[in-house]
Amino acid sequence: MIEIQHINFSYETSKPILKNISMNLGKTNENVIGIIGPNGSGKSTLFLNLVGMLKPTSGRILVDGQEIKYRKQDLNRLRKKIGIVFQNSDQQIFYSIVKDDVAFALHNLRLPQEEINLRVNDALKKLDILQIRDKPIQYLSGGQKKRVAIAGILVLHSEWLLLDEPTAGLDPDGQRRMAALICQLTKNGQKIIISSHNMDFMYEVCDYFYILKKGQLIKSGRKESVFLDEQTLWDCKLNQPWLVKLHEKLNLPLYPSESALLTDLKVKEQLAKISREKE
Repeated sequence: MIEIQHINFSYETSKPILKNISMNLGKTNENVIGIIGPNGSGKSTLFLNLVGMLKPTSGRILVDGQEIKYRKQDLNRLRKKIGIVFQNSDQQIFYSIVKDDVAFALHNLRLPQEEINLRVNDALKKLDILQIRDKPIQYLSGGQKKRVAIAGILVLHSEWLLLDEPTAGLDPDGQRRMAALICQLTKNGQKIIISSHNMDFMYEVCDYFYILKKGQLIKSGRKESVFLDEQTLWDCKLNQPWLVKLHEKLNLPLYPSESALLTDLKVKEQLAKISREKE
């Protein structure tokens, strides 16, 4: 559980970025949490506070009941528990070969080479990129780089994974692969917090949402309640997902995903076909 208790943050006293933010992250059935809001709402700043790269001006953050401390050894322990993948994957890729980059943090932990090899291969398998283990980073696609960056966190066996704009720069196929990856990671017990402007993607992959606006928490709740509040979304310059629009405009059921919609349509087509054949 991550508890955020009334935190404020500012780079300059006169310009607060986060204002009295409180959240409880990791409650039952909230495995994928979405942080949404317009540009400048404080989403990335919140992420940096969660991993100790920034320190709240006031308030506190607790992880499993323990307040974050900012000594080097304490931050190292924190970042084994909470890992972050930045919007620009190049910011956290340091080596020229995939396997070397994924193993970077493990070498710093002075783990035995056999253990490092096992963890690297396991992470690459989970992310379906074992085949590029020995490939130079410079020849990877944007989607492959994102997976390499995620692998560099997974090898630490972090409980939490923070993904900042995970679909940025990805084509539709890359976005589908990212959604499938997040689904698979959660099945393996990974807890994930995502920040993104892609509302269709967020609706499909996240369970619970927090909306930020100008550094303040405006609304929180399950995805159904958050995305049915069109006025709040509009005020925060956010769009309703297309599945929610279908529900409201065409009076269709509120499907949780595109696959659920397509499955239902196929079932209805089959029932209609059976009914016609009986006639």
